[in-house]
Parts: sequence; structure tokens; C-alpha cells
Amino acid sequence: MHARVIAVKIFLLSLWLPLSLLPPAVAQAPVIIGKDHWLFYRPEIIQPADEAAINTSLDLVQRFNKILSANGTALAYAVIPIKMRIYADFLPDEVRLTPYMAANYERATKVLKTKGVNVVDVNTAMMKSPIRTSISPIFLKGDTHWSQLGGMVVAEAIKDEILLNPVLKKAYDATPEEKYTMEFRKKLYTLKGGDLRNGLPADHPKHPPEQTLLFDIKQAKKAATGLLDDTAVPEVVLVGSSYSQEWTLFSQALKFALQRDVLAFAVTADKSPWVGLLETYVASDSFQKQPPKLLIWETPERELAAPPNYTYREQRYKSDNTEWLLRVSAWVQRACKASAVSTTIAKLGLAGKAQSLADDAIAVAATAEADFVEVRLSQPITKQHYVSARLTTDGSKLVSVEASGPGVATRRFTLTVVGDELEYNFKMPLPSLGAGYTMFRLFPGQTDKFSIKQLAVCEQPSDLLL
Repeated sequence: MHARVIAVKIFLLSLWLPLSLLPPAVAQAPVIIGKDHWLFYRPEIIQPADEAAINTSLDLVQRFNKILSANGTALAYAVIPIKMRIYADFLPDEVRLTPYMAANYERATKVLKTKGVNVVDVNTAMMKSPIRTSISPIFLKGDTHWSQLGGMVVAEAIKDEILLNPVLKKAYDATPEEKYTMEFRKKLYTLKGGDLRNGLPADHPKHPPEQTLLFDIKQAKKAATGLLDDTAVPEVVLVGSSYSQEWTLFSQALKFALQRDVLAFAVTADKSPWVGLLETYVASDSFQKQPPKLLIWETPERELAAPPNYTYREQRYKSDNTEWLLRVSAWVQRACKASAVSTTIAKLGLAGKAQSLADDAIAVAATAEADFVEVRLSQPITKQHYVSARLTTDGSKLVSVEASGPGVATRRFTLTVVGDELEYNFKMPLPSLGAGYTMFRLFPGQTDKFSIKQLAVCEQPSDLLL
């Protein structure tokens, strides 16, 4: 195999993006070699042809923001600008920042602000920061990610927006203050690699070592006041991309900038911000038990051109755009708004060996792969509904739902579950392409204990899809 192809595959592996799932032109040469050892990531190139996809993403973000707000959580949306714009001077002569790329950030954030989204203008903060031209710049030369100091610039920008924005300030003031201190390390740290450096052709001159300035964030000791204080869940949450991984120190920088404890979730590029937000956090027990007062959602600008149904995304992380919205809306709802659709657990399948059984509940000692619970609905379920329950699936990590009805194509839905002996929320829309499903079978998989409680069909917000 050609050395360049090997190098590209290694690079893509480091980014968690399979080669087969990138657009053909990108897969040929994902690394752009710039001036003064600066390297850039070709997928950052945004074109007018991407505008429809970007607009779809912006629409989903504003709808998600509206859902969160209606359920008591304020959203601070931080779009991370492309490295090519922040360091356009170092692009090679044959690759220039087009007028469309130059204006995309301002256009996108203006659209979001017009629709009521609390947007953090990270682009302006980066361009104006003295760190941009320092010995430890905002972005790493040999990596797609920001430096640790770059993350601090973003954390300060988020703080500034929170303090100036009445909606965010109100949520912020309602969270407990913590005391954090910061201390810079005395020596620059020499990086051992970089995802873009790993993607250079094998015959390319060795990329020089890169140094960056690191810091340590420490929490001041608190006097012990009780067990509840020691186990309090942070009410400020960060959900981000690989830019928010632990090594970037971004979540630590946020703690210092906000003087608040921050619960952080970061997802890899293969999952995308959409799946990351939904499956990693909103559908998690952490959110379901205690939604945050303030949610910070960090998303790279290039991801705006890749909504949930993005063609080149791995199939298991791909979703119909409307169905993504239906799912995330269901999980965000703090209470089930009762619908006119009632449920009845049919007396077949697992009901035949149930320890207890009711129209909205069933409990069994154990289940096998082929076992199922059949639920019949009093009338067709539509996109305006979702199924809600409390589920225990001790042993199984995946639950499948097979929905059917007269004149409607049968469809199978899947949901990742914790699979321990505890109860968790289960929320699942069952959208069809026809008149709606009138029954579904739930397959819990192989478990040592399985139960459903509080089974119901709930209403989505009436204006969700308008």
C-alpha cells in the first residue's frame, strides 16, 4: 500500500473518522500543509453548496434551545470557528479563505441569535485575543484542536456572554459558586504528537516539535458541612466535541472562568455533536435525574455542515433530522403530558411468565433474546407522541422496539440502556411514514431481571414541528 494512503488512514483513525465515510475529495488529502509548519484540516472548507445543510443544523439548534428553555434549562451555544479563518495568513498560496468561508461564522450566529439562541461569539474572541499571535497560539500548529490556552480564551468568552446575557446570567446566578485558582506551569510542554502531524505523507520532512503553555486549576478546600454537599451534582454542564476532551483542559478552564463546578461530557468525531448530545448526555441518568440550570454546548463550525442525516457519517450514528428532534425533545421533557392514547400489555410473550402484570407494568425474573412484551395502543401513535416508562434491564445493554399497524410498514427501533439492576427512564418516539402504529413489541434482550413501570404515551410540545 502506498505510504501516503497509510499515513492518511492513520490520521483518520486518530480523528475517529472512517476513510470510507469521508467525501471522496477529502479522503484523498485531508491534511493541508501551510506556511511556517502550520497544518490545516481540509473538511473545514465550507462552500455555498453546504448552506442548505448548515441551515438545517441551525434550525435544529434553535428548536432544541426552545425545548430546553421550556423545561427550565438555559443553553449557551458556543460554535468553535474553523482554524483556517483564525490563522488564514498561514494557509498555503493555493488554498485561500473564500469570502463565503470568511462570512459563514457571522451569518450562522446571526441566524441563531435572531431565533433566540444564546450564542457565544468565539470567533471574535479568538481574533482579538493577544494569545493568537503568542508563542503558545490559540490552535495547535500540528493538530485540529485548540491549545490549552486557546481553550482558556473560549472559556473567558463564554463567561463574558453569560454575564452580559440576562437569560444566561439568571441561570448562572442560580448555581452555587465555587472557588478555583489557576497557576501556570514554569516550563513549556513539548507535545508528543498531533492528529494533523500524524496525517502527513511519509516522505514529508519531519514536523518540528511543538510546545504549549499548560496550567493547573485547583479547587479551594471547603469546610465539611454534610454528606449532601459532598455529593452535589454540578448544575453547569458542558457537552462538547473532542475539543472538550480532558487533555485540552477546557473543562478545567471553564471551572476557573465561571468559578463554578462543571460536569463535562466530550464525544469523538465519529458520533457527531448530535448523537453526542442526545445519547451521551440528554438521555443519560445524569440529565434525567437532575437537568442542569445551565448547559454549555460546544460544537465545531465545520459540524454545522453535517446535520444528523449527513451522508458520510457512519450508519449507526446517522439519523433522520426530524426524528433526531423528536428523540431529543422526548428526553428533555421533565414530565409526561398525558395523551389520548392508552396502553395495554397483551397477555402473550413475557406476560405469560410475569411475576406481576398490569396495563402499564410488567415484571419478570429473567428474559432471553427472543422474549418480548407486546403493547397495544388504543389509537394510532403519531409524531406528536412518544412512549415513556421506567425500565429495568439487568444484563442487557440494548433494547429493541418493533412497531407495526394496519397498512403501515413495520419498523424496528433500538436504544442503548445501562443494563444494571436499577430503574431508568425510557423514552422513545415511534414515527412512521403512514397513519401511525397501533402496537409495538419491546425486546429487552437477555436479562437476569426485567421490568416496565409507568408505561404511557405522552404528548410532544404542540409547536415542536411547526
